[in-house]
Amino acid sequence: MKRGEKFIVGVSPELDPRSVETVIHKLNVLLRASMIYSLKLEFNSALKVVIDLARELTCFNKAIFYLYDEEDKSYYPGLIDGFTDALPHQFRRGNIFVEWTIENRLPIRIEEPSTQEIRETMDAIPYQSMVSIPILVGSDIHGVLQLFSTTPYNFKDEDVRFLWILILQLEGLFQKIAKPASQHAESRDPFTGLPMKAHLDSELDREFLRSRRNTRPFCLFLIEIDNFHKIQDHLQSLRGGILLREISEQIIPMVRKIDTFTRYSDSTLALILPETDIHDATLLANRLRSRIASATLTALGAFPDLKLTVSVGVSGFPQAVTINDIVGEALENLQAAQRSGGNQAISRHSGAHEGSDRPVSVDLQELLDTVGTVFNMDNLLSHLVEFFSRLSAADRVSIMMTDETGDKLVFKHGVGFQGFEEEIRKTVLEVEDSICGQAMKGKQPLMVDNVDLFMPARVRHGLRYSSPAFLSIPLIHEGDAIGVVNFSNRKDHGSFTQKDLQAILPHVQTMAKLLAEGKRFSSIQKSFLHETADILLDISENKSPYLIGHSERVSENSYRLAQLLNLPEAEAMRIANAGRFHDLGRIAVDESILSKTGPLDNGETNIIRQHPLWSTRLLQSFPHLDIDLPAVRTHHERVDGKGYPDGLMGEEIPIGGRILAVIDAYDAMTHQRPFRPAMSREEALQILEKESKTQFDGRVVKVLREATNSRQN
Repeated sequence: MKRGEKFIVGVSPELDPRSVETVIHKLNVLLRASMIYSLKLEFNSALKVVIDLARELTCFNKAIFYLYDEEDKSYYPGLIDGFTDALPHQFRRGNIFVEWTIENRLPIRIEEPSTQEIRETMDAIPYQSMVSIPILVGSDIHGVLQLFSTTPYNFKDEDVRFLWILILQLEGLFQKIAKPASQHAESRDPFTGLPMKAHLDSELDREFLRSRRNTRPFCLFLIEIDNFHKIQDHLQSLRGGILLREISEQIIPMVRKIDTFTRYSDSTLALILPETDIHDATLLANRLRSRIASATLTALGAFPDLKLTVSVGVSGFPQAVTINDIVGEALENLQAAQRSGGNQAISRHSGAHEGSDRPVSVDLQELLDTVGTVFNMDNLLSHLVEFFSRLSAADRVSIMMTDETGDKLVFKHGVGFQGFEEEIRKTVLEVEDSICGQAMKGKQPLMVDNVDLFMPARVRHGLRYSSPAFLSIPLIHEGDAIGVVNFSNRKDHGSFTQKDLQAILPHVQTMAKLLAEGKRFSSIQKSFLHETADILLDISENKSPYLIGHSERVSENSYRLAQLLNLPEAEAMRIANAGRFHDLGRIAVDESILSKTGPLDNGETNIIRQHPLWSTRLLQSFPHLDIDLPAVRTHHERVDGKGYPDGLMGEEIPIGGRILAVIDAYDAMTHQRPFRPAMSREEALQILEKESKTQFDGRVVKVLREATNSRQN
């Protein structure tokens, strides 16, 4: 008997003609589902639509869309709905019901916690009943939809039948978005040999989901030949394609195996760069631009003196919060580079005008870029890890450093942890209870042939090792151990040797000194940037005296609300920092607009609506502030999709943005403005509640009401 077989729902995914009269509404829901395939939705938006449709078919409290990860060969939550706090650990890589659903390839229903195994899983959420439905594309299971209810025996046979029909209609959606690589490989540009735009769209979807799931950066380049059509007029039409091929051949040596390089349009190439932040991407874009400007290209033929350059538009995640935003910003930056004369790489574009009329936010950004790039500890760690990786025979290298107490080792940077990025970044080891802690404590390298035999009780963090050998070398500076560099997953699956040590040790002392000095400089820079950010905030608030104290109150109240919503402490702090600096972009808005007592005209409104973007872009220069940047960018979005700057709706808006939206509005209403007196708390709460289904998140408003009532009592 297969696991979970007794929980299979005994219905077929077919309509019962006898019940058609009573299910007209549900038939209309299914009709709308059949149209999803033709809609141009981002994958995450499509999943959200499916959840909404499922809610019209049956009642449930929570939902998880598990999707299959080709790289990790496991299922991960691609979309969650209805969870007020973080997803329990045992649900982050599927659960027993996902396993049963996949094994049986049929819907599974749990009507109540009938066994100890089920009860233990239920208690983690908690819930009383659930239904789990496989998402089949041909013979492959691409995902599992799970719905949970706090009511026992909630999901009737008819509910499961309609849900199953709904999911079966999604085969086209999943086929469209999750095409296998072999299908894309068939569609290649005949001149460059590169995949076409369809492949880029698919990889962009995949990389966006992966990066968001693991909270990792990635960037997108759009690369276009300057004055391409004028150049093509001098050449034969065929040579235009050959020219683009030669350009791509100049770029290919700079492309890593994990990157995606495609032809985007007639004159444009596109490059996706996983695990790359905006700073590193901009450096690479400028190297790429310089390489092409100095290249000799045979396609120019009889026009050897013709100067050929490219412009590069750069954008990335998490600065841009949706796929449309990432592509749109890259295009906008590309166009800005070309308008400025070409041969440029632009990673931020604030709609700057030529000459002295450009917004002050652009000048501020250039100033802060200079200040913020004096030193970057993350870049130093990244370069050191890459150096040690090339120096050693290990596929996996990491640097860990001591915390303030000296009793714990904290993961700082590493390579070779694909699939475990999220978990490994949270790694904190007790010095007394770890192999690398023993190396640091003894101030001597520790070579272990078999980690399981050497310390069987150590914490593994779910990591898989292709080789049992492990090498840990302490980083000693001025007699003190400040951390360790670890090597594992030896490429030949053998043991580490004295020869390995001899290759690495001469460099360790220098690296330790660099890290110690880097840590000191980082602390100084952090303090300096904090002061700089506070000064800019003071300038911004002093431009509008009625705003003095507003940011501090939004910060404090956002933090309390995040705690009441059971968000993790670290996330609550990042949202609080976002609340403190959410209006920093107002520094670029003219005082006459900020203090105007009458209605704003369209031009003034458009300027004001830029301030979330300006705030976000300015704050990118303050990485040490640990700010929830998506919350800053989205604090004027509305749940009905009519907000700005991105028109996000519902849970597309990050929880931090939804919290700031409520607290920002509440504080504004309860304090005097030039154009109106202050409202009472009760009046403000009533307005928030009235707008809780159109402008504000109803759950956030409800918690604010409860907190306000509690304080008054």
